[in-house]
This record gives sequence, structure tokens and C-alpha cells, in this order.
Amino acid sequence: MAGIPAPILSSTDRIENTEWSAGLKRRKNIGGRIPGFKSRHRGLGFVCWRNASKTGNALFHQTGRKSGVVVITGMNPKRWVKPGEKSHWRIIIHVRVSQPIRPYTSVHVDWTHRTLVFVNMPLPLPRTGDGVIGLDRGCVHTLASSDGTFMDMPKPSKAELKRLKYLQRKMARQDRVNEARGGRTAKFASKRRQRTLSEFNTLQGRIVRRRNDWIEKTTTRLARENILVALEDLDVKAMTRRPEPRMDENGHYLHNGAKAKAGLDRSILSNCWGRISKRLQDKMGANGGRLVLVPAAYTSQACHKCGHVAKENRDSQAVFHCVECGYEANADVNAAMNILGRALSETGGDTASDVEDPQWRSDEASTPSTPIGSPFGVRLAKGIPRL
Repeated sequence: MAGIPAPILSSTDRIENTEWSAGLKRRKNIGGRIPGFKSRHRGLGFVCWRNASKTGNALFHQTGRKSGVVVITGMNPKRWVKPGEKSHWRIIIHVRVSQPIRPYTSVHVDWTHRTLVFVNMPLPLPRTGDGVIGLDRGCVHTLASSDGTFMDMPKPSKAELKRLKYLQRKMARQDRVNEARGGRTAKFASKRRQRTLSEFNTLQGRIVRRRNDWIEKTTTRLARENILVALEDLDVKAMTRRPEPRMDENGHYLHNGAKAKAGLDRSILSNCWGRISKRLQDKMGANGGRLVLVPAAYTSQACHKCGHVAKENRDSQAVFHCVECGYEANADVNAAMNILGRALSETGGDTASDVEDPQWRSDEASTPSTPIGSPFGVRLAKGIPRL
């Protein structure tokens, strides 16, 4: 073990930690299993990261139009090297490539299937417009823009939800039967439960892939069409944290609205607020744009026309009616316009040309700014320097 190259050991450790955590989470939520030893049919391989310098430990050299050589180098610990032998080692892999190799961060070698995959750096997104837009994230509408457009994430159909609920109840019955036969671990030996779990994972995976596809396409379009995107600075993890149960003096649990909050948490998590913000941050940074995060305080209660803030301005979830000036609009659109207004006032411009900054500086992107005379602070999300 001591003679195995460090990059190969580190890749195995990373993959194991990731899969172990995911397995424990699946087992806790839907009864999945903890990952064990992989079958030889699933692929024997390793991941080797490429250093930033030219003397990296996974270098590709093109030898022909469709052929090349990947050279992986390293050094074993000196205490495990026999006298007279060299501590440096080198692996040479001849590959046939189907397309030009772009700059990459790592290579994945699969000995079983005789394949080698390059993990490339993301390409910059070509921007097609110089607009500015504010987005309000919600539960009824996933995204509401400042120009009055609603963007809704595709939801699972009633038939899919009905089937998922049926499979969950079926797995629960099979778990009780297997536990009665031979203990808790007996469920893994039940072939019927394995088939039920496989069908459940297939259906759930289809829903998740459909949701992720919408997120990627929507964030790509927003990043291409706009030079500035404004969002509320929300801590989604803290918002969806379950409240701690409280007890009275007699030892009885108090009703603290946990059931109602559980429904709100499911709605927030199903709309993927955090993932939308993360993907927008990555894509806006890749094309030189800006993702501006503004405080969420009173964005839904403030009037965009006169600036009056009052709880009574919200007639309902979707209707905004200002009690001061009489302005009426959709509540989500009014909040998105307030978000955009705060972002433009704090960045010092009212147009796209005023907002654009050709010299992208990381210190500005990570430092909150609170100008004098403004009650709201704003910060720019960290992004990738302009390519």
C-alpha cells in the first residue's frame, strides 16, 4: 500500500467519502444501502489530477491526428525504495482520441473498459445580450423576473406522485416483513424489496433529471442574455432547518408549527433555490457578467413606485396593492423589480453599460458594500475571472 502513488490513493479516498455519505443519506431517507465492494464488472480504475504547471503528473502528448500518449508520473516514499532502485515511477497510456483535447483538470482511467476520460475546464458562455434582470424565487412560481416573466420548474405529474407514494408504502411493508424474519439487515436479502427499490429509484431519477435539465437550460439562457442578474441573498439551508421540539412543564411536546413548516420546506427544496443560485453564479462568472446578491428584507412589502413599506401592501400571495399610492401589480414581479433596483443603485449604474466592469476584481466580488445613505447592503457573488 505504501508503494501506491499518492494521486491514485487520494482519488479513491475522495470517491469513497462521497459515496459513503450519499449512501448513508439514502439509507436514512428511503432505505438505500451503504456502498460496499464494487463488482469487477462495474469498472476498475482511478482518477489522477493534473497539476497547473507543465510538469504535472498527468500530461497528454499528441502523437497523431487521432492518437496520443498520456504520461502519469509520481514518486514513491524513499523509505519504501530498495537500494539501487529509483523512487520515481511513470505510467504511459496510449490512447485514441475522437476530438481535440481541451485544457483539462483530471483524467479518469478505466482499466476494465479500456477507456480514458478527460475532465475539461468549462468553456465561456458567449453573451448574446447586455440586459439587466432581477429574479424573485418563490414556491408558486420558481422564478419571477422584473420584466413580468414567470419561469416554472417542471413538476412531477399526478400519476408519478401516486406511483412514488405507492412504492414507498410497499417498501415499508416489505421492511416490516423482513425485519420480523431475521432482523433489520434482512431487508437487503429480499429480492422483492430490491426490485421495488430499483423501480422507485428509476422513477425518482427521471424526475430529478428533468428538474436539473430545466435548471441548466434556464440559467444558461439568463447568463447569455444578461450582463447583470440580481437575486435575494437567502440562506436556504437555515430556512429549511427543522425547529427543535419543545416541551412544557408536564413533559408534553408543544405544537410549534412543525407540520406547516415541513410543507414549506418541501416546497423550497423542490424548487431548488440553492442550485439555481449556484449555477447562475458559475455561468455569470464564466462570461464576465455579475450575479449581485441583495438583502431580502422588505422586498415583498415595499412598493416599487413610491417605496412605501407596509405589511398591508400584500393583499394575497399574488396581489400587491400599495396602500399609499395605489400601485397594483403581481407581488412576485414587484419584488423582482425591487431586487433589481437595489442591485443597480448599489453597483452605481442604471444601464447595462454602467454596470459592466471590464476589469474583474475578486476582492470587490467578495467584499460587501454598504454606501452611505442606503439602508441596504449588497454583495457580489464570487465568480470565475473573465476569460
